[in-house]
Amino acid sequence: MRREEEIDLVRKAKEGDTAAFAEIIRRYQNLVFSAALRILRDPALAEDVAQEAFVTAFRSLQDLRTESSFPPWLRKITRNLALASRKEQGRFGSLEEAGVLQSPPADAGPEAESERREADAFGEEVRRIVSSLSETLRFPVTLCHIDDLSTRDAARFLGITEGALRKRLHDGKKKLQERIVRMAEKSFQAYRLPPDFAKRCICGCRLARAARTKTGERR
Repeated sequence: MRREEEIDLVRKAKEGDTAAFAEIIRRYQNLVFSAALRILRDPALAEDVAQEAFVTAFRSLQDLRTESSFPPWLRKITRNLALASRKEQGRFGSLEEAGVLQSPPADAGPEAESERREADAFGEEVRRIVSSLSETLRFPVTLCHIDDLSTRDAARFLGITEGALRKRLHDGKKKLQERIVRMAEKSFQAYRLPPDFAKRCICGCRLARAARTKTGERR
């Protein structure tokens, strides 16, 4: 979207033009959904947060000082709502804090079991990615980051200098990061918002506007 076109759409939306805001939703919905999904790791929750983010943005457009700052403003709304949702759901920022890398207790419910299976699947995928590295890079990564050997001991075991080992570790981690990012992107791309997402958001915006109007009439 061109900057001038975006500013014009935001300006019209501030004036109450829901058609303009619907166009904004269509152009930003995947970005907003993706931002929420990265925090929540749950497509259904992310979709709810994305819809709430657009309704909140529409309701608060008058607070937006400059139309050109709409994208980071919308991103901040999405992030805050996603973090609030994660807190409400008892989801934490790291796998260790959430305990998804540990086996749930015997009396754990289906949600904990689902998280365990998800963590197992992720761990298996990471192991597959590590195995896909060349032997030159795979051995240093495995020895230092899985077997927890010191760089000195790993270098001695492989018969190379510590400097050479560190270089291989650096290259190996870089390749791992690239492949894990690609894996995550494919995972996120597997989720798609429903075709009527923008329409449902606009319905929510109109309901919010109607409720605000009624509140104003009662005052």
